[in-house]
Amino acid sequence: MLRHHGRRWPPGPRTRPTPLGTRSGRRATPPRRTPLAVGAGLAAALLVVLAVRLPTGSPLGVEDNGDGYRLYCGAGLVPDTLDRFASWQDGWVRTYGVGPPTCADPVPSSALVIARATTWLSSGTWSPTVLGWTYALLVGLVVGLGAWAASAAGRRQALVVAVPVLPLAAATFPRFFVSTYSEPAGLLGAVTVGGGVAAVLVTRREHRAERIVALVLMAAGGLVATTAKVAYIPLLAVAVIVCAATALGTRHLRRAGPALALATVLLAAYPVISAVDRQQQFYDAVNAHDLVFTTVLLELGPSAAGDLGLPPEAVTLTGNGYFNGPPRPDGVAWWEGAIVQRPDETRAAALLLLAEHPAAAARAVGVGLKATTLADLTYLDSVPASPSKLSAPSGHPGWSGARQPDLAQVLENTRRPPWVPSALVLVALAAAATARWQGPAGRWSLAAGLAAGTALALTVVAVAGDGYFEVFKHVWLAAYLLAVSGLCLAGAALTALAVPLIARRRRAQG
Repeated sequence: MLRHHGRRWPPGPRTRPTPLGTRSGRRATPPRRTPLAVGAGLAAALLVVLAVRLPTGSPLGVEDNGDGYRLYCGAGLVPDTLDRFASWQDGWVRTYGVGPPTCADPVPSSALVIARATTWLSSGTWSPTVLGWTYALLVGLVVGLGAWAASAAGRRQALVVAVPVLPLAAATFPRFFVSTYSEPAGLLGAVTVGGGVAAVLVTRREHRAERIVALVLMAAGGLVATTAKVAYIPLLAVAVIVCAATALGTRHLRRAGPALALATVLLAAYPVISAVDRQQQFYDAVNAHDLVFTTVLLELGPSAAGDLGLPPEAVTLTGNGYFNGPPRPDGVAWWEGAIVQRPDETRAAALLLLAEHPAAAARAVGVGLKATTLADLTYLDSVPASPSKLSAPSGHPGWSGARQPDLAQVLENTRRPPWVPSALVLVALAAAATARWQGPAGRWSLAAGLAAGTALALTVVAVAGDGYFEVFKHVWLAAYLLAVSGLCLAGAALTALAVPLIARRRRAQG
């Protein structure tokens, strides 16, 4: 059990205090909490609607890079384009026909469940804007619940749920809601976990019902994110850890947090294992190739080829991804053996080699963090596409991370200080480690550390899973969490400055 100032985490009184203004000893409920929660939810939903321009004739969305097929085929959606594909249309496809699934084995994803649910309301034609409105409503729902739970500590404290919502004001993140990717469900899960964590941090253990709501939000958010994409499993881990460490104020509910954490793990086990099996079945060779040639050989140099059991001529593929790069050496014995026939062994050897060279591993993670500065993903257009266009054969080789030196050029043109993400992670983790000595600002620092640590874990999973291939899109959710972490650090700094001033004023008035 985590401890803070000698108590269970989050900090709170050891005994239930006697409420003021009641004869029965029952805790008084702050007035008008429900309208406050409804208002917070409506404001959050409206923020998403305005950021994505949903009421206009040209909402912001995300062009399909080919990944969208994995989801929309399972929802029975057929793009209204000349070739019936949605990829690389210089924009996102406005309309889809609705029918039975067009693929036998669609990607298992919570995003698919949400997409299928929206098709039930269609009358033969469907648009991603329906998803945009749906996700906006879902964001409003979880924010409203988080605000209700947090308001048990006071109306002012309920404002903390704004922290995971504010980054959605930039279209960089919510525009994915208007797409057939799995990423938007991951973002919804992250917002839900953030709202639950915020409510737990400001409430006390005697706020039993409110903390139960917060725990359910965290568990549900972790499940939605991880079942959207298995690479988002760090969000599930954070939700489980915080649930297990959260204290409730009665003997009967003492084990509620750990019990919910265990139930969440059990519920996630089957879909996570299924998603991993599917990933290995369809993309094992792809991921092994990308890890070896876009990352390991690039960071460790030509000598690493021999350590991986590859011949010297393998070095010529350094920096080249499986897709969108130069032609693969299909039929060549060494490539077929190492990548196609033994991808698991090759991946394991590549990861072990990185572990044996911490400096190279740190550089690889640094590239992933640097890529978060380009979370706007400008290579994926935001505007609706023309239905008269045929799909292009491939995407941008630099943005996809499929070819050097194109990737290096994109990374160098971030237009933002490339060191900021790494510095933010270090500062947030240091602040969280020293939270117990920071007084009221410590809760903000804990939240900053949780967000930054989760972003770092997402980046590690992305790089270890698929190397630098399309690293910008793979760390997009990490960029959102870094924005949340930065807001929490700002909250910690403001609290640290404001508390002494308030105390001094009270002493002067007294």
